[in-house]
Amino acid sequence: MRAEWEVENWSVRPEGMFDLAGRVALVTGAASGIGRAIALGLDAHGAHIALADRDPDGARAVAAKLHHESLLVEVNVTQEVEVQATVDKVLAKFGQIDISFNIPGINVRKPAVELTVAEWRSVVEVNLNAAFICAREVGKVMLQQRRGSMINIASARGLTGGTGQSVYSVTKAGMIQMTRCLALEWAPHVRVNAIAPGYLKTPLVREIMKDTAWFERIRNLHAMKRFGEPEEVVGAAIFLASDASTFVTGAVLSVDGGWTAGQG
Repeated sequence: MRAEWEVENWSVRPEGMFDLAGRVALVTGAASGIGRAIALGLDAHGAHIALADRDPDGARAVAAKLHHESLLVEVNVTQEVEVQATVDKVLAKFGQIDISFNIPGINVRKPAVELTVAEWRSVVEVNLNAAFICAREVGKVMLQQRRGSMINIASARGLTGGTGQSVYSVTKAGMIQMTRCLALEWAPHVRVNAIAPGYLKTPLVREIMKDTAWFERIRNLHAMKRFGEPEEVVGAAIFLASDASTFVTGAVLSVDGGWTAGQG
């Protein structure tokens, strides 16, 4: 007699929940930092990767480390026609897009009264407008396929705010709200989630880490008393991309070493 708690028919077998073999992932911002780490992680779980970045040499260096079939696409994600062409190239190569990561982001750290309109617009253009363009174009494909997992890379700053972070926090908070809206619009077949990293040692963060006083102050605000490495996002990325998260959509997963836990 089967016990009440036993699972007779798994929808996804536990041993295969993280298997991405045969799936196609489009990773924008794949040439460095979080994007590079995620691309390598997806490849380790069997996925084919479309590496999209405005830095073709960096993307080529990542492709050289992959074990499965890949595609390199040079793209400026702020340009609608280039994003549309990127999606067309991925479909021409692989015929499908099962997973996508929207990663590119920039920051201008200034007090709000010193921030120029041009600076504000430049950050909004990359962090929010480009993210929407990428999500919309890939979403069209996933909706037609009636399957897909989209992951937007937001930020803990989109959850907490911060001094000198007005435009960055606004854009990342906007990405989180976009994630929730798209999750509702595109359910049940397409899942849309976000990852909100804390301070990771990406090229963007390593530059400001040179200010040792700032670094020590921010480091001590983390429960784990350290900054993270880009590869520490990979576990969350694989979880959201794979069948391990088939009942997860509209969620924001913080990977921040306890940063947001202490910001209440």
